[in-house]
Amino acid sequence: MEHERPLYSIEAEHGVLGALMIKPEMSEEIGSFLQASHFSNDDNATLYTMILLERSKGRRPDPITLHDYRPELPSGAMTMAYAAEIQIGVPSASNGIRYARVVHERFKARQLQEAAFTISELAASTGSISEQVASAQALLMSLASDDERPDVVTMGSLLPGVFDKIDEYANRDPNQPLEVDGVKFGLKPLDVIIKSCRPGNMVVVAGRPGTGKTVLGLQAADETAVNEGHGALVFSLEMEGAELARRSISANSGVLQDALDGTKMTVDDDWPKLTSAFNKLMHADYRLCDKGALPFSRIASIARFQHRMKPLRLIVIDYIGLIPPEPGSRLFNRTAELGFVSRGIKALAKELKVAIIVLAQLNRGIEGRLVKRPQMSDLRDCGDIEQDADIIIFAHRDETTEAGKDGITEIYVEKARHAKTGHCQLQFRGEIAKFVPAKMKYYGDTEAPARRSTTKDLLGGARP
Repeated sequence: MEHERPLYSIEAEHGVLGALMIKPEMSEEIGSFLQASHFSNDDNATLYTMILLERSKGRRPDPITLHDYRPELPSGAMTMAYAAEIQIGVPSASNGIRYARVVHERFKARQLQEAAFTISELAASTGSISEQVASAQALLMSLASDDERPDVVTMGSLLPGVFDKIDEYANRDPNQPLEVDGVKFGLKPLDVIIKSCRPGNMVVVAGRPGTGKTVLGLQAADETAVNEGHGALVFSLEMEGAELARRSISANSGVLQDALDGTKMTVDDDWPKLTSAFNKLMHADYRLCDKGALPFSRIASIARFQHRMKPLRLIVIDYIGLIPPEPGSRLFNRTAELGFVSRGIKALAKELKVAIIVLAQLNRGIEGRLVKRPQMSDLRDCGDIEQDADIIIFAHRDETTEAGKDGITEIYVEKARHAKTGHCQLQFRGEIAKFVPAKMKYYGDTEAPARRSTTKDLLGGARP
């Protein structure tokens, strides 16, 4: 093969070690991305570890000090002689960083070769082909991750970007709306409270069945993909993709879901709205995965692939309780399994730097309480969600009251790391699969909208 790349470079490994003995202060930069395991030779890996240890103790690494630390290397070679030979062969430290990059690159190449062998074995073994493809995909995606990103960065390296953003906010046109780097629901009462779901946030939307938590999650996806032009990926473990598309058409057009079968449609009024919604959705970066019973490892693999194919701003998972255990899992109960999933979702959000909205069920215990306002302890089967989530939103609607029958839904933001907690009311419009801000009037002691908004209202039509 022309221009074949070797899988090993002893010369580059010696170049790193020699440069660090000449200029030990390079240890901080090289050590931030190069590990001893990246070396192909055990003697070189051991010598590299010893050099970093000497540097950490404030001593200058050279053949003598390294010999004092460990006289003999794994191969049986004498440390002093081996280190001295390397030091003589590397007259300058100027290319130390470049040598370190070569060592890291060759390590990744060897990993790629090992992955190829593993994938070949997977292909020849029995088992579920879909699970094997997911395992192969996860293996390759892990190799594509940016391992050269430093484990630790200085505060000074972060401040310029943060200050530029502050300066941008300070000098913006006060007549223009403030653009926040994050995901919004497109519902002002709720967005004002949470300030946006930021990259890396795990956002939990929880409620009892029928309270509209799925609608709330999909509304955030609509806002992200359709209105703001960013990528959104929805994992629907319960509902088919065609049904989600139907709901989205209704929500974006304002045409009642009952009219979508044609029996109640007014062609002159409804068809232009449907056509407009269809065009918006067709051009939106809105992706759906409606495969049921996906374990978290498969969800993470699909999300990584989709994000690298084209960056995402938001991922929605509907819902956490339907994620099954990993094949061969030895976790002893469902609470432990969902704790594993919860931690994985938070880690995935940080890794991809996207907001992940996770829908969750509440326990039945809430129905038997005198005060029915949801609490953290009501999160079903998983106490770990409380600590993993950055934002926790509860949706509650009491259908026994006149306000509840009119769709008034209490929204409680019980946790928000970057904002204050708060409460607002939204009106659930089930007939168009959408929430709208509540327009208040009094139903006894309970506030509720004066009347249910019509499709004409949503589309900016004049009120009769």
